[in-house]
Amino acid sequence: MEEGNPQQVSAPPYSGQPMNYGGMVHLQEMHPHPGFSPGSPPPVVNQGVTHVDVTTALQDVPGQMLCPYCYQTVVTTTEHKAGHLTWAVCCGLTIFGCILCSCIPFCIDSCKDVEHRCPSCHRVIYLYK
Repeated sequence: MEEGNPQQVSAPPYSGQPMNYGGMVHLQEMHPHPGFSPGSPPPVVNQGVTHVDVTTALQDVPGQMLCPYCYQTVVTTTEHKAGHLTWAVCCGLTIFGCILCSCIPFCIDSCKDVEHRCPSCHRVIYLYK
């Protein structure tokens, strides 16, 4: 053996069986399965396919999503419409005496609701308030 080189020991090939230094243990004894007998094929387990819908958080800009009506993945078209918040701000300004300023919420998009529509079937998919 040369000086400075550690002695290399080769490991025995992996047989796929668990190591047992005290004696031979059969795999069926370690992990018993109801209805599983030695010599029979393992039971077949049917696993179903899970479908997960991931919805995006649509806000005041167009977003990509699956249309629940025509089942197409689309980028929505948006339209700002006067909603409850717009009317509430308008009434609040009127109550506090700012009658001339009460029409300003109808000119500001952030005070309006946003309708997200499917460009294919033109139905409302989501309403962002």
